[in-house]
Amino acid sequence: MNSLLDEFRTICSHLNQVGITPTLMGSLGFEYRSNEEWQPSDIDIHVPGDPRGWEAPDHLRIYDWDKIMKVMKGLGYVLIIYKASSQDSYRNDHNNNKDFKKIEWLEKHL
Repeated sequence: MNSLLDEFRTICSHLNQVGITPTLMGSLGFEYRSNEEWQPSDIDIHVPGDPRGWEAPDHLRIYDWDKIMKVMKGLGYVLIIYKASSQDSYRNDHNNNKDFKKIEWLEKHL
């Protein structure tokens, strides 16, 4: 857990520098709060967004998306974000597989 938590702290620090306060979620967040071993394999981060979630228009779902992507790209996370989102069945059913196209483009250009 320590290396994942350290990485979250790094991400958090960079997002804080542009005025974004992320929340640690998922198994890693649960492990941190519960002091129990949950064997996290990734870092799930929530960032401020429209409280309507998927009901909100695309441009409102996540506030400061451009800032977040700039920070994450600077940390080398762009491809990881798209690969993770491509596994979301809702996104696959409703976005015409755009994530797969983005992944293909990123793999060619990174």
